[in-house]
Amino acid sequence: MLEHENIVSKILKRKRIQEERFSDFKGTIKSLGAWGGDFILAMTELPEKELRDYFNQKGLSVVFKYEELILKRKA
Repeated sequence: MLEHENIVSKILKRKRIQEERFSDFKGTIKSLGAWGGDFILAMTELPEKELRDYFNQKGLSVVFKYEELILKRKA
């Protein structure tokens, strides 16, 4: 994730969203969408409550778990 963020950051000549808005985050954040900060992917080992509290303090209240977003194949 970080390697891709660095590549796109250089191409777009923009700072990574983690550098701009989440520099104190314990984990890795990747921009999604059009690099405007509207959608991000966060990878961390923080407990869910800590993660939700962190993003709530940043004004972001919509958080989805990975399991809620992926499509599961029927056996």
